[in-house]
Amino acid sequence: MFSKKRKVDDYSGQTLIRNKGVLVLMYVALTLAAICVILPLLWLLFTSLKTREDLTLNTWGLPREWVFSNYVKAWSGSRIPLYMFNSIRATLLSIVITVVLVTPVSFVLARFRFKGKQILYFFFIAGMMVPIHSTIIPIYTMVGRFNMYNNLEILSLIYGAFRIPVSIFILEGFMTAIPKELEECAVIDGCSLSRIFLNIIIPLSKDGIVTIAILTVLSSWNELLLSMLLLSDPLKKTLPIGLMGFITEYNSEYTQLAAGIMIAIIPTIIFYALAQEKIEKGMIAGAVKG
Repeated sequence: MFSKKRKVDDYSGQTLIRNKGVLVLMYVALTLAAICVILPLLWLLFTSLKTREDLTLNTWGLPREWVFSNYVKAWSGSRIPLYMFNSIRATLLSIVITVVLVTPVSFVLARFRFKGKQILYFFFIAGMMVPIHSTIIPIYTMVGRFNMYNNLEILSLIYGAFRIPVSIFILEGFMTAIPKELEECAVIDGCSLSRIFLNIIIPLSKDGIVTIAILTVLSSWNELLLSMLLLSDPLKKTLPIGLMGFITEYNSEYTQLAAGIMIAIIPTIIFYALAQEKIEKGMIAGAVKG
């Protein structure tokens, strides 16, 4: 009996050591990943606080003189407020388009049984395999054919359309996890289908809807290539395009460009930090089926 107990203790000890080893490797990997993310941000921050001469002679070091006026020049010397407003406008419209289209479709796919349901579901999900930048040529051709250049609403429609597949994948799984007994009780009480959708499904799917809205913000706010092709009017440019104005044929204001990039990414970082819990909750809940 004593030998058996000793073997069990030895086996548990080996398993514990093995688990600790995996834990250490996990923390090392996460630390390296954090360093890879934080170091470029720190370099960008230090660059935005340098003079042009300091950046040339001291590219990787700390600023010898902390120049906060770069932020003032970047903000007041360019059209960053206008570009930021255009980005906010395009992003909000893409959120509305995504949520309005995805919510009823996810409800139908999650709660109804009909012929061809799986085919329809996989048709939507197949869109996840098509990145937005792989369709630039047909989108550019179609927008030009209908003379819809310099239109933020069209840009928002494209952003929202490409967020539909992954949003349906998240929200359909979220709605599937809602107990059907709630709907049955509502039907017994005389609720119509529309009231069930608006008064039961939508409130209970709030975290999932917030999740797809947040992911839409993060993807639309930073998009550059498509907006650069479709927007040439200086008054309609979004923030990523506007920041390119610091680099011209005759002048390159890299320090002000870095300050402008910091101005552009700070709202995203703050937004993601505040919404991180919602994203995790929505993704985990949406992964539960049945």
